Amino acid sequence: MPDHRSLELRSLARQGRFGASIGEAGVSLELLHPVSLVQVLVRKGGAKVVETGLARFKTARVMQAGPGQYYVQAEGKAESALSAELKKILGTSASIVDQSHGRVVIRISGTKARVMLAKGMPLDLHPDVFAVGQSAQTQMAHVGIHVTRTAKDEFEISVFRGFSESLWEWLCTASAEFGYLVR
Repeated sequence: MPDHRSLELRSLARQGRFGASIGEAGVSLELLHPVSLVQVLVRKGGAKVVETGLARFKTARVMQAGPGQYYVQAEGKAESALSAELKKILGTSASIVDQSHGRVVIRISGTKARVMLAKGMPLDLHPDVFAVGQSAQTQMAHVGIHVTRTAKDEFEISVFRGFSESLWEWLCTASAEFGYLVR
């Protein structure tokens, strides 16, 4: 059965250019779907096994989510495939929770992406402070998110599905002054 909230967000995420129309768009927004997203929680005594296992895991991106906590994300994996792979690699050293249906992942890119994101979150996103590959759990526009810098001018945000429409609308409003593309 399709998730109606996901369908509603996809209808909001109409492709095209919006906001300021002069010059090149400063921000691009993209709803990533399908995405497999798994939370890994290290069990007592399992830190070394988990760190070693995740370091060798090359078919997905591993992001720090807190002490002993990770998000592992992969595009194009079949439902539950990522969590099954992680269970094989990590065994009983970690609790593995598939978050694929509970979260939405949005990619934000462009020359003005960092400036736009800074409007709504309390993190210093300057490249000298928040480098490529770095992740953090924080809030944006009063919504809890997990943010990762994936490239020089690119970020990915993971948000609980129930808050995704509200966050999407905020992102569009905050991007309007720069002109934005929805991909």
